[in-house]
Amino acid sequence: MNFSRSQLVILGSVLFIVLLLVGIFTGVLPGTRQLREKPPELTLAVWGIDEQELFLENINAYETLRPNVRVDYEELDPATYEERIINALAAGAGPDIIMFHNSWLPKHYNKIVPVGDTQLNLKTLKEIFPAVVEQDFAPDGKIRALPLYIDTLALFYNQDTFDKNGIAVPPKDWLDFQNLLPKLRERDGSGRITKAGAAIGGSEKTIAKSADLLMLLMLQAGAKMTDDGFSQATFASNVGGQLPGIDALNFYAKFSDPRDNYYTWNDGLEYSLDSFSRGNATMIFHYARERKNIKSKNPFLNFKTAEMPQPTGAEKAVNYPDYWGLAVTNNSKNPDWAWDLILYLTANDAAAETYLKTADRPPALRSLIQKYANHPELGAFTKQALSARSWPQIDKDAIRLIFSDMIQAVISGQLDSQAAAAQAERQVTELMKSRR
Repeated sequence: MNFSRSQLVILGSVLFIVLLLVGIFTGVLPGTRQLREKPPELTLAVWGIDEQELFLENINAYETLRPNVRVDYEELDPATYEERIINALAAGAGPDIIMFHNSWLPKHYNKIVPVGDTQLNLKTLKEIFPAVVEQDFAPDGKIRALPLYIDTLALFYNQDTFDKNGIAVPPKDWLDFQNLLPKLRERDGSGRITKAGAAIGGSEKTIAKSADLLMLLMLQAGAKMTDDGFSQATFASNVGGQLPGIDALNFYAKFSDPRDNYYTWNDGLEYSLDSFSRGNATMIFHYARERKNIKSKNPFLNFKTAEMPQPTGAEKAVNYPDYWGLAVTNNSKNPDWAWDLILYLTANDAAAETYLKTADRPPALRSLIQKYANHPELGAFTKQALSARSWPQIDKDAIRLIFSDMIQAVISGQLDSQAAAAQAERQVTELMKSRR
């Protein structure tokens, strides 16, 4: 039988459509030899410090989307969480996914598996998350974790005390901040502070997150916290003929110096969170997560939050982050599926927002930062995520104690600021070398 050219074209087209339809229903596609395999049945174990309720809705939605996957979330005690992870992974056990702190990468990079470029590449990471995420979780270009949220240090202030003293707006820079202190500070006849203008200048003994606050001041001043090779600490070192780290320490410590015009604190006062909650300290610095704790301590306290003060005339804001993300452990038997779950929980707008609303935390996704920038309670923290900067710490808890001791040495008069900073720098360097 002879066919015309047009008839052959039509017949070929019909045959291709038939083969395509057969391929769709059988899993065999034209030009391929592979069968479409049924996804494997598997369980992903997740360990974290968050309450299970914060993940429940998203886990249910993910299991509906991926019916072959079951997700088991286990909430662990924050006090022993890191130790549990280390011991489990060393024994060849442990979960597929862990909650991973933004400071952990220098300490635990060899315990987690980076995501493949086909699932998420660095270009996309930069497009959907603020710069600090790359800094914390992908400094070498390999993405090893993704954030659930981004929290930052901000200013908490007593609105009633501000109103009483005719202060209409919170301070924008550190000059405005220190000029408020004489108006807010109250002392008795002997000169003893009865009401602090702000909780600043003391060590971790009395001020929550004092080490973080000093680190922020150093970063704002332009201190280089470590060398480029991450072989030693350098926050007390010379930068362009200046000593910005020591200048920041002097600025911080002066608020505990009774001889200074801006004296407002000492380590003999009650703990800063309690003092603020009782109305005995007008300003403190903390993270968004602490709002709930303050409200539970004093439901009637009229307090608000504002963005962190910046150096006067600074061209760019610098803020300090503290947050948790999710990472895949190197013991996971299904790392691609584990990363699939992480991407669903963190890079998906709907799932990320569900978590944020349940947890009452500021967002990490740029799209949600835009949405929550003017939130009445989270707005200050939200906007600061875009200017958040951190530094690589080999052991955050150990370094926090070193910084607290540095503060204590200066305010007690045991060492001058230059000697105290140099000593702390040596201690952090020794810690870095011992952990390499």
